Amino acid sequence: MKVFIKLTIANIKMFFRDRQSIIWSLLFPLIIIGIFGILDFAKFSTAKVGLVYDDSTKVYATSIKETLINIGDYYKIQEGTLDDEKKALTNDDRIMVLEFKTNEQTKKLDINAYLNKGNEQTAQATFLIIQKIFADYELKMSKIEPLFNITSEVINVHNLRNVDYLVPGIIAMSLMQGGLLGVIGTIVSYREKGILKRLFATPLSKSNFLLSQIISRLLISILQVSILLISSYLIFQIKIVGNIFLVALVGILGSLTFLAFGFTISGIAKTSESARAILMPVQMIMMFTSGVYFSRDVLPTWLFKITAYEPLTYLADSLRYIMTRGYTLNDKVIYTAVISLFIWLVILVVVSVKTFKWEKN
Repeated sequence: MKVFIKLTIANIKMFFRDRQSIIWSLLFPLIIIGIFGILDFAKFSTAKVGLVYDDSTKVYATSIKETLINIGDYYKIQEGTLDDEKKALTNDDRIMVLEFKTNEQTKKLDINAYLNKGNEQTAQATFLIIQKIFADYELKMSKIEPLFNITSEVINVHNLRNVDYLVPGIIAMSLMQGGLLGVIGTIVSYREKGILKRLFATPLSKSNFLLSQIISRLLISILQVSILLISSYLIFQIKIVGNIFLVALVGILGSLTFLAFGFTISGIAKTSESARAILMPVQMIMMFTSGVYFSRDVLPTWLFKITAYEPLTYLADSLRYIMTRGYTLNDKVIYTAVISLFIWLVILVVVSVKTFKWEKN
């Protein structure tokens, strides 16, 4: 036990003596949060509009849908029940929800627009477009009496900013980098230089060595997450709606998953160069398709479906839903992500055990 503790402390000290590790693991995520926090990239993203209708009002909803889509790629249309769409609105996942229903008494079409208070300017601009569309309908039909009754209501939301959505993604990215870069850099380098072979000529057991690597990386990951959260709160006053202990639990599971991923690549790669050749494309693909920086909604449909199964997607989404929407393990999206991360962890542990090599040959 004493050997294990000393080895764990030594691993942590080695991490802090490596300037590149500190820059990539601690400073780089903080810089990214600073850049995205100061320059609000949310205005370049898509605006989601929810539509609620039945068979009798489908033709009008479809017309609105086609008009907004024809404006450009800015609008993304979602369809569902009123309860689901209003829930998405309160979670800041819609700028507006339009409800279409026929009024049996007046025989007019009632259009209720629910606007996102946190993004009210964009919502109001979209509402003006909707009003103009129906005004044109009435003009074309040469009706003196109004055919449509359009009302609007501003709905209070969590009023989260782009940086509130960004921080969970950056935390997920940091956990990924800590697991992959930390393990691969150490194990492959040690094996390539023959250090592992010499270590095991001593009384040091392999289990103590591996366990010390895992525990030290976990402790460093916890420190990373703590620094990112505290810095984001102090600088940008980010809001954490959900349970911080659930954030920690999911973070630990994600860290273990990427540690196992790191051991898997370390087992496959023969040299440091081949390890980097494997690591870089894997890391870059996940960083830009898992919703770390931008919403995954901008991805093509086929890529959106494929990347939904990436471990970084599960980690980033679960952290984001917990921190910004207050989701718990009772919510499907969270327990699905936790189970999926656990499955990834088991698969990667099995593969790493099969492929891991202690010696260069």
